[in-house]
Amino acid sequence: MRFWLRSRWNGHGILSEAKFFLSFFFALTALALAVSASFAEIPDDAQITADRMRFDSQSGDFLASGNVVIQAGGLTAYAPRGTGNINNKEVHFTEGVLVSGDWQGDWVDLSSWTASIFFAQTPTYIAEGDVKGEFGKIWIDADKLYMKGENISALNVRRLVDREKDVTFGGQDVRGILRNGVLSSMTAQRAVWLRGRPNSEGEMVNIQGDTAVYSVERGSVVISGSVKAVQKGRTITSRSLVYFPDTNRFEAAGGIAEGRGTPARITIDINQERQKR
Repeated sequence: MRFWLRSRWNGHGILSEAKFFLSFFFALTALALAVSASFAEIPDDAQITADRMRFDSQSGDFLASGNVVIQAGGLTAYAPRGTGNINNKEVHFTEGVLVSGDWQGDWVDLSSWTASIFFAQTPTYIAEGDVKGEFGKIWIDADKLYMKGENISALNVRRLVDREKDVTFGGQDVRGILRNGVLSSMTAQRAVWLRGRPNSEGEMVNIQGDTAVYSVERGSVVISGSVKAVQKGRTITSRSLVYFPDTNRFEAAGGIAEGRGTPARITIDINQERQKR
């Protein structure tokens, strides 16, 4: 592994000192690699540059400020300030962060106020504060995003777009599995809303509820708890509702259309605007 700390300060003394520290670190890392397999997932080539930098060869701690850039394993991050520990393989950015490139085989392009990256056996990425951007085939706008392996979670999701299924939803607590850049499963809780695909006339169904559970294997999103669906001026309230993204239709169990009639099973084909009871 090569892990360079490079300073843009004038004068050769500081840069030479940093290289001396890192040469000492490389020797320790080589020894650690020989006795531990836990470092196997560290990127082969990692580099940090900054206008100002401090590095402690004994603890592995570093402090960088001014145009901080880290490049590791196909990922590039930019921030005004960064701290971390080389021995623990972790980096923390603050004051506005841009991260782009390859993450676990998926393309990411995210901005946030802070971000932490842990290059461990299972790399972990945590972003907080006005998190916006894309990862895989997902676009997100949330307060916090956590990614570890295939697991993702987000808090106070204002908008999450699944571009694979052309479905948009939000909720206060969203957790899911991302496989090959595609949302495989998802659970959203509290203040959940979902907007389905538009029909040929551009009209969409808007659904609200307490909880939503999505499964690509079942091909459905189950919304439950005080469910309300609105489409083309029609409103349906029900105990639960199942939306099928592939066919763009939904079924409401115990639903009441437009506040009239008795509870029934209602199926609406959004594409053809056909209602059955």
